[in-house]
Formats: sequence, C-alpha cells, structure tokens
Amino acid sequence: MLPNLLLALALLPQDAPAAHDQEIHQLVVVDLAASQLPTLLALGLDVAHVDPLDRDGSSLRAQVVVAPDDLQRLARSGLQHRVLVEDLARFYATRLAQGGPGPGGPYGSWLSPPFGQGSMGGYYTLAELESVLDQMRAAYPNLITARASLGQSIQGRDLWMVKISDDPDVDQAEREARIDSLHHAREPQGMQASLWFMLYMLEEYGSESLATYLVDEREIYFVPCVNPDGYEYNRQIAPGGGGMWRKNRRNNGGGSFGVDLNRNYPFNWGFDDNGSSSNPDSEVYRGSGPASEPEAAAMVGFISGRAFETALSVHTYSNLWLSPWGYDELYPADWPVFDEVGTLATEVNGYTHGPAAIVLYEANGVTIDYDYGQHGILSWTPEIGSSSDGFWPPQSRIVPLAEDNLVAFQRTALAAGAFLHEKQLSVVDAGDGDGSFEDGESVELTLVVRNSGRQTSGVVDLALVSASPDVTITNGAASLGPVASFADGQNATPLALQILAGTPPGTLIPFTVTITYEGYAQDVAGEIVVGTVVTLAAYDFEAAGDEGWSVGPPNDSTTGEWVRVDPRGTAAQPEDDHTADPGMRCWVTGQGSPGGSLGENDVDAGSTTLISPVFDLDGVALPRIRYWRWYSNDEGASPNADVFQVDLSGDGGSSWVSAETVGPTGAQASGGWYEAVLDVASILTPTDQVRVRFIASDLGAGSIVEAAVDDVLVTYLEGDGCSPPANYCAGAPNSVGPGALMSWAGSTDVTDASFTLVANGAVPSQFGIFFYGPGQAQKVLGDGFLCIGGGFYRLPVVQVDPAGQASFPVDFANLPSGGEIANGSTWNFQFWYRDPAAGGSGFNFSDGLEVEFCD
Repeated sequence: MLPNLLLALALLPQDAPAAHDQEIHQLVVVDLAASQLPTLLALGLDVAHVDPLDRDGSSLRAQVVVAPDDLQRLARSGLQHRVLVEDLARFYATRLAQGGPGPGGPYGSWLSPPFGQGSMGGYYTLAELESVLDQMRAAYPNLITARASLGQSIQGRDLWMVKISDDPDVDQAEREARIDSLHHAREPQGMQASLWFMLYMLEEYGSESLATYLVDEREIYFVPCVNPDGYEYNRQIAPGGGGMWRKNRRNNGGGSFGVDLNRNYPFNWGFDDNGSSSNPDSEVYRGSGPASEPEAAAMVGFISGRAFETALSVHTYSNLWLSPWGYDELYPADWPVFDEVGTLATEVNGYTHGPAAIVLYEANGVTIDYDYGQHGILSWTPEIGSSSDGFWPPQSRIVPLAEDNLVAFQRTALAAGAFLHEKQLSVVDAGDGDGSFEDGESVELTLVVRNSGRQTSGVVDLALVSASPDVTITNGAASLGPVASFADGQNATPLALQILAGTPPGTLIPFTVTITYEGYAQDVAGEIVVGTVVTLAAYDFEAAGDEGWSVGPPNDSTTGEWVRVDPRGTAAQPEDDHTADPGMRCWVTGQGSPGGSLGENDVDAGSTTLISPVFDLDGVALPRIRYWRWYSNDEGASPNADVFQVDLSGDGGSSWVSAETVGPTGAQASGGWYEAVLDVASILTPTDQVRVRFIASDLGAGSIVEAAVDDVLVTYLEGDGCSPPANYCAGAPNSVGPGALMSWAGSTDVTDASFTLVANGAVPSQFGIFFYGPGQAQKVLGDGFLCIGGGFYRLPVVQVDPAGQASFPVDFANLPSGGEIANGSTWNFQFWYRDPAAGGSGFNFSDGLEVEFCD
C-alpha cells in the first residue's frame, strides 16, 4: 500500500489545503487601556484595527483576528474580549456571494473580466490579474510595459511588475514612484485600487491633463501582488473570495506555514516582539532572518535597484494613511514633508494620517520603514476601507473604495517630482484703494504657488482670462520662474484686469488663473463682484476691550478656552497674529507658558466657542463676513480627529446654521493663516440679528487642537438708490435641509439688464420654476407656502445644480404678457421646485423676495 499512498501524495496539488491551515478565524473585540496595548501586541496576534474609546486616548478598542490557539493565548493574557464574528471567512464569502456588481466606473469595463467583476466575489484571481496586465499591454503598448518578473515566490510563482510611462520600454531620466499591494494575501482591495489608478492613467492619457502629465513626467512602477502563493492559496480554499490566509506559504515545520512578508524587511527587523513575532504560528511571524523570504528579497532587490522618490505599499483596512516609523512611536526626521504630502493625499478620502506606530500600532520589519530608513523614500501604507468594509469589502464597494483613493494615489505620484498647486490667491483693488471693485477700476491678482514635491519645478507660468464682457485683461501673463522643492513661489508682477466704465453694481465677473509648468496646466477659478463695498464692522482685536466678542456655549473644554492675547507660538499655535505690524493680538484657544509643551493649554475634552457681537444686515446687498483663521489638528497621538466649526445665526444666537467646517484633514487643518469669506445670504436670510461663532473642539482622542481668529471684516454692497431686495414670508424645510432661500445678483435697474434670481438650498438636480406677482401672501400649498398674491407669472423651467442652487437671469425684454417689469415697479419673486423624496406632495417653495426696480 505504501507505493499507492506515495503516488496519491504526489498527485495532490502542490499547495493542497491542510486542516491546520483551514482553522476558523474569528474577529474578536478587545477593550483595553492604552498601557495594555504592548501586552496585546506581544502575544503575536493579528491586530486588524485599533480605535480610541475616549478623548485622551487612554482607552482603546482593538479588533483582533484569532484562530483557536490564538483565542486561548488571549484568554490566558487576562485581556477582556468578546467575539464579534464567529467565522470571518464564511462571513466574507457569504457577503460576496450575495452582492452583485456595485456602481460601475469609467475605467476597465473593456477588460475580461471587467474591473470589479473578477471570479473571487468581484476580485481578480491571480490568473485573472496576469491576464489583465497582458490586456493592458496589448491595448496600450506605448504606455505600459509587458509584465516582468522581479523574482519567484517560495513555491515558484512570479512577482509581476509593470511600469507606466510615456516610453515604457526605455529607462528614462524621470522621477520614479512605486505602488505595491497584496503583501498580505487576504487584502485584495489594495490590488484593485492600484489597478484602478493604472486604468485611469492609461484611459485618460491624452485627454485629461493630470493623467497625461503623470505618464509623460513620471515612471510609475506597480507590483500588484507581492504574495502570489498566499493569494492563490486563498483562491483554493475560498474560490468565491473571503479566504483569510495572510502570510506567504513557507513550510515552517511542525504543521506551521507562512511568514508575514510585511515583517520581513531588513530595516529594524526583529526590533522587538511587540512589532513582530518569533513564533512561526503567529500571523506576524517575522521569519528566520531579514529578507529570509524570496518575495521580500525580490522586493528588496527591486527597491535597491531603482531611485524611487515616493511609494505606497497598499493594505486594508482602517481608513488610515500610515507613514514611518512603524517600529517605534517616533516621528521621522522628515515629518514636516511627510505631513505636507500626507495632508494633501488624504484631503479627499479623509483618512487619518501619521506615523504607523503612533496612529495604529508598532510593527517592525515593514516595507515603509525599509523604504525610508534604508533609501530615503517617502513611503506610506494606505489602510483602505473602514471596519465595516473589512479585508474583503462587498463587491459593491470595489469601485467606490478605489475611486476614494484615486486623488491620494495621484498626489503621491506627483510628489515624486514637482507638485505645484494653489496656496493663496490675493485679489486687490488697484484703483482708489478702498477695497471695493468699482466700474472703471483696475484689479491686481497675485497667486502664491506651493511646490509639495521632491524636485524643483521647471519654469512656472501664470495666465489670466475672463469670459466677462465687462472687463479688459491688461496683464494676462506672469512667470514665477522655477519653484524649489517644498517651497513657495509667487508672481512679482501682478496679473491685472480693468473693469469697464459703466459696469452695473452687483455684476459678477468670473476669472481663471491657469498655472502651467512642465506641460501641465491647472486652473484656479475666482470671481469679483462690482460695486462699492461698505464696511459695517472691522476687528483687528488690537483694541483695549473685546468690542462685544465673548466666549459662550458650548464651552465645556477642560483647557484651551478662547482668549484674546499676543500668542506664544508652538508647532500647533501661531507665534504671530495676522494683522500687520504693529498689530500683535488675536483670539486663540488657550495660551501656554513660555517654553511650555505642545499640548500645555490646547483644547482638551470638549469645546470652546467664540461668539461675535450682533450685526445688522437686514435688507443689504451681498452681505459678507471675512476672517482669517488658524486651525491645527495634526499633532499628538491621534491626529486629524476633530474639526473647526463656523456657524451663523439670524436670530441673535438662539439658533445656528453651519457655515464652514475645517478638518479633520486637509491642507488648512495643519496650521497657517487662511482667509475665509462667508456669503451670508447664501446661508441664511440676512436680518438685523446676525452673529457668527467659531467652535474649536477636542472630541477625538489624544489630538492637539489649536485655533485662532483675526482680522474679521463685515461688509455689504452699497445700494443703487432703490430699497434693496428683501426676503419675506416663510420657507419650509425640505428633504435635504432647512429649505430654499431666495437671493439675487446684479442690478435692480431694468436698463442695466443684469438682474439674476437665485435660490439656494433647493433639492439638488431637481427641476423648478421662478415665478412672480404683484402681491404678497402666505398660504399652505404642497409641502411649503405660496408667498405670491394677486396672480403670478411663470418664468422658464430651470434645473437645480448639484450644490442645491438654481438661478435665472431675467430677460426684461421677453417676459410673460401682463408681467412686464419697469423701473418704478415692485414685484415679488419665489421659487417652486420638485422634492419627491420628502414623501408629501412632491413639491415645495422657497421664501419670497420683494424687489423694487429703479434707476
């Protein structure tokens, strides 16, 4: 019988699943003190996700993937835990089997199988991945290389690499970036996100400027599957997707298999047993030595042989963007650079970014530490998806998660070379200098451009254009010259335009400044409102008293209450106010002692609120509140966990409407003075009881929150002799918010022919009609109120834009019969719009707008 047994064994698949390998994996939740996290990590368990439970980060909740032996070790440790999912593989497999293809996307529909429709619950198998790479090469031979092997896995499978560039088969002198995925075999969304980025560049090349620039000016290398054995093994044990094998397939002996490839890199390999394990049964087993695994060794050789400037090693899950260091709770020496690029990368997806050991947990021998520590590469590990997505997100989430991270991938690749973007646009009245943009005056524009990349740019040119017939461009071009790496540049000679004489007050003049460098163009849009700006109130906070500003509710933080002082600078708080010398005071959240620590008096464990005096904006045109703000939320143990909230009130502070939210991530959540402008009429109906408030909160865990406010200006547009249009009647809430509000733009002089009706807060993308009549009323109709009395006249149908705004430029020469509008007349306007989601009549109304027309 022995020969027959040997023959049977020889005929088994090379990697036939063993009973030990198919143990049920459970997802358990462990609540613990932060001081106990090293104890949990030292068990060598597979910690998937860590969340803070309180504001100071002293209590944590960890999600841990455990096999039966792991569960016993966890029980012996004394750490309290409970089972969240009894069988993770079955849970994922069932979910994938139930979910059909999700929302399609613009890329990869031509592939076979199409993107997001792979055989493993929507995810590509290893064989399908190889086919997809071949299909890309066949379709775009001038943009992507054929797949090339970096080396072979422990079972002899190839680690495939491709490069995307404008001359892919030639090694050009262009800045290099790298994206790899599937170090861990159960994390295929990283591969899918990488393929999505590849498809974006291939399919958009030549038609979309950024894709064209990336292909022309970068060499971007992809290794979609670093762990082919583990990934193929998951297909064998779970053909429909959901397999929970993580490591490679090394036979460690004694029935143990696998090394964690992301603990096997030769930088601080085996630094301690918290960040990796010497136990072969552990999911974070680091191997017998640095780069002991052929897969890691192949990657080490590949990285050492290239000149990568930036890199992403993509994983799942936790909605994180992790930088070095992973091996210990330390910030890298180049943290300001990591922070700048990481902030830009996460501006759209909203992921928390920071050093891996601080934001998540310690892990040594990892890819990003090797990248940076050994080669100086700016490298990050995205952890794509939330805890509800898990390791195998539903098929319906494949495209959305890939799309969520497209901008982040783009900006990381951009940062490998020159990466220019708008930092600050200044628009200055160059006429009488009163700050108003009046007819006949010149306007000058200065643009500060930031280079957030690792290479000095080529020459940067600016071009100014406007489609308005009411201006003449007097200086439409300027050059900044080259802009150094991680530095600012601006045009020494302002761009300029001339507002034509006779342009009516209230005219909106749109303009675009185009930034061009190295063949790449990007637009910065803005607008100017013509008219004399009246300053109702101005505060530089240098007066002896607080001028009606006060600290009010909510104000429950334990430290960091708003105070008007000459600020003492820290890494989170400004050293200087915004007002030009000799100004020195502003409102800041707390004031630390000289030489005090970073978090000595920041906002802690609650909120603090700065409230303005009351402003009378009743009946004025174009009321605006301008202010300069500082907000820092990217320091501390749990950065990017909070927001800075700005609200408006029309009733003296009895109720509030959100006007602006800064953070939790983004370029303006990392300190620095930034100007903001609130168009009051687009947020609420202006009254004589308008107030603004600024709320800084620490509702996350372990973050350093600091804010400041300075140079507040309240303005409106001087009228043209008529009583300004006034809102009346009552709007009603709709399915998307508190309801639609009427406003206007242009001139109420009929002879100017520049009067535009505007409604804000309507239901996006629905249809509506502006209508008008001679009288006023307030009658219940549909889901709101009819505010027009004495008959009415309909204007043409318009569509509400995605932001909830509808507008209609009134053509006084083509109005309904009987509804002619002339100077000296007063008419009342309202907006009717569809609202099927409200569940009532299916339509609603804005409030009313009374308009007196005169010259």
